[in-house]
Amino acid sequence: MASDTDLWRGTDYGWWLAADTSGAVGASLIAFAVPLIMLATTGSSAAATTTESICVVVQTVLGLAGGVIQDRYDRRTLMLIWGASGVVLSAVAAAAVMLFGNAPKTSGHGVNGANAPAFGGPYAHVLPIALLCIVVLFSVRDGLLENTSNAMLRGVVPDEQLPHAMALNDARDSTVTLAGGPLGGLLMTVGHAVPFLTSAVLSVLGVVSAWRIRRYWKRATVDDSGHSGNADDAADDAIDVSGAITAAPRWRDALDGMIWLLHDRFQRHLIIAATMVTGASNAFLLLTALDISQGGSQLISAGFINAASAVGMLLGALMASQLVNRVPGGVLVGVMFALLAAGFTGAALVPSMVGKAIFVACSVLALPAGNAVLGGLSNILVGKDKLGRVGAGSMVLQYGAYGVAVALAGWGMQTIGYGPTCLILATVLVAAAAYALTMRSLITLPTPDRWAEHIQRWGIAQF
Repeated sequence: MASDTDLWRGTDYGWWLAADTSGAVGASLIAFAVPLIMLATTGSSAAATTTESICVVVQTVLGLAGGVIQDRYDRRTLMLIWGASGVVLSAVAAAAVMLFGNAPKTSGHGVNGANAPAFGGPYAHVLPIALLCIVVLFSVRDGLLENTSNAMLRGVVPDEQLPHAMALNDARDSTVTLAGGPLGGLLMTVGHAVPFLTSAVLSVLGVVSAWRIRRYWKRATVDDSGHSGNADDAADDAIDVSGAITAAPRWRDALDGMIWLLHDRFQRHLIIAATMVTGASNAFLLLTALDISQGGSQLISAGFINAASAVGMLLGALMASQLVNRVPGGVLVGVMFALLAAGFTGAALVPSMVGKAIFVACSVLALPAGNAVLGGLSNILVGKDKLGRVGAGSMVLQYGAYGVAVALAGWGMQTIGYGPTCLILATVLVAAAAYALTMRSLITLPTPDRWAEHIQRWGIAQF
């Protein structure tokens, strides 16, 4: 079994993590600042949410093309392009805020009287249009390139270290989620352009860190059909699942990952359960934030539940790296689904917001370990030259589920109320858990050192 020293000193994982973290923090700051500025300049919460919807659509649609790009071209080069474009776009956004919103009003009020930054001056009306254009460009960049670092990870870390690395990534993500809001708020008190300037600096750090990555998997050559020159990864780009699908034409390359996820029984079972969890849980969190905001509470902020979720994820991530190599993967995944179902059901039933936060925090405790198991297994099942397309396919399905769930939940909250709608969402999570746990090939998954034997025993398809 490889040690922590092997991960940090024997690979370039440290540089990869620095590059990926720089991008994650920068994106978190921008995601915090843009809605507040849009709300302050337009006075409309609908404008802020519509901007988010447009960005999700653009990123999701382009994600399929991004998967092909990430599989066809050198991923280190793509990470450098992603970071460099972040520098430019963040700097342009900062310049737009300083140019068109440089005359702040003495006070501003957001929805339900909540304080929000306000802008004045003769060109203040131009700022929301400029920001919309900039964040759409960010979404284009993210759709094409954001998943590159995830696709690259397997080429940086040995297969046996993937679960541990992914557990560390979950801890990092939780920390970014927990700190992103307060940090963004602090920076905005200094100046409304400061979050964007900080993002630009972080993007520079990301470029430098990505440039330092030297030990990673990459194609030696690529022929006109997109085949890798590496002997170990020269599998045909077309999907071959028990001979059912062969010789897919080039125009279908972008859909290869999604087709594989939906065609193979094992992967289809997982992706359906994952989309149900992603859609229902995130819709639950959003509805709760809206309910708090509409209630006008001055004691509990609308971000309290998300913060509780981040705390639970962080605690779970601290335990995950020790569990994945000691506890059978099927047990960890089973506990993950069971806790999600039980925790969100409890959160839907308890009336106290503090109680809801406690249930939500407990519900995600096993999520980092379960993600580490499923993510590590998926990276072994998928060839290094196809990780981009599979990641893109998964993103489209789960983002799509999120969009549908949020739309239906919003309608439900308006017609039958917050409480009943959250109970319905909790029921969806219970159904997802029941659906996932009926698959014996999943719940009998052993520790990572025996995954190869398990894959062969159950005939789990590889891509």
